[in-house]
Amino acid sequence: MTSDNHSRHRELQQDARAWADFTGTSYTAALRQVKSPLAQGLLGDRVSARHLIATLDEHELIGARGGAPRLGENGTFSTIPWRFNGRSDLIELALITDMLRMFAPIPDSATPEVSSYSLKHTAEEFLSPHCSYVSNGRMIWAAAALGLPIVDLEGSELNVLIGVLEREHDYVRRMVERGRIRPKAHHHRPAGYAYLRTALARAAAGEWITAGWTRRAPAAVSAPFHDWLIRQAGRDDVIGDLADDYTAGVRDSDHRVARTPDEMLGIFYEVSHSPEAYDAVVSAIAEWMMTVPTAKPVRTPRIGESVQDHSGWGAGAGTVERYEYRCPCGDGAIVEEHDNIPGFRDRDVSILCAKCSAEWRFAGGRSLSGWGLEPVSVTR
Repeated sequence: MTSDNHSRHRELQQDARAWADFTGTSYTAALRQVKSPLAQGLLGDRVSARHLIATLDEHELIGARGGAPRLGENGTFSTIPWRFNGRSDLIELALITDMLRMFAPIPDSATPEVSSYSLKHTAEEFLSPHCSYVSNGRMIWAAAALGLPIVDLEGSELNVLIGVLEREHDYVRRMVERGRIRPKAHHHRPAGYAYLRTALARAAAGEWITAGWTRRAPAAVSAPFHDWLIRQAGRDDVIGDLADDYTAGVRDSDHRVARTPDEMLGIFYEVSHSPEAYDAVVSAIAEWMMTVPTAKPVRTPRIGESVQDHSGWGAGAGTVERYEYRCPCGDGAIVEEHDNIPGFRDRDVSILCAKCSAEWRFAGGRSLSGWGLEPVSVTR
């Protein structure tokens, strides 16, 4: 046995003895839990039983510090003592800890917002069937052992607020709880969500996962139109109303972030909206383009294409290429045609939509294939 393996084996034995003494179970049963693949630490280091035990005494908020227990099965100041079954308690605490690791911690300057009671229910759904019940006390215990910020919840003697990002928790809760409307966009999905889902299944099948997960630093993504639009929230006009609705939709994962005007139109292709809301989008794009002179014209997605052979007009055969793009309002099309016929070569692009023809024009200074649109109200 190598030195590293011997050291790890001793740590497992020490954890098993400590857990057996703490829970009143046999050493063999405790060791079985310590060695379970589900307790190996799927999003971080293995959860130490000795550290969990020490947390109940030493933690600044929930620790007993040599006095009466501050935390019980139902939460802080709970009169319900811990109920240990001797088969899965440590495993379940390890799984709860991994679920909490999935979320990004809140910034140092922020105050925790997510209730331990709400998190407990999310954990039950997310970790099922590997962990069917999570008590409020165990959720608080795992959060404290992990070092997450914890504050007392005003007006509650059992629940606390835990420092995970509220938007990420809301995303997971809506993904896993039955009867909830699932998010339509995924910008609030926790970084470890997909990995932990897969790792849980692998560990449940008895697999030891040797390649650890590393939280990546969030990549800086330029979103100039989004940044501008959310700053318009609260304005007393149609653009302000649009910005209010858009900001709420991003917050609630009802649609994705519109980094550009093109993506804003893309959102409106996917969600139901009134004609007035679309008109507000056109007004917002026009104002954005006048505010940011370097803003690129709008380019809509391609929805069809065809290439047809043509016998020609006496100078040889050729082809006719036709490309269709969605028009800004979505009810018509922009058609780009290329006649590649010897002696009769022609190129054309046009808006085949009466509404968009009246509201949009092709931006100047661009090639036919590189066309882009801007609202007719834009003045350069």
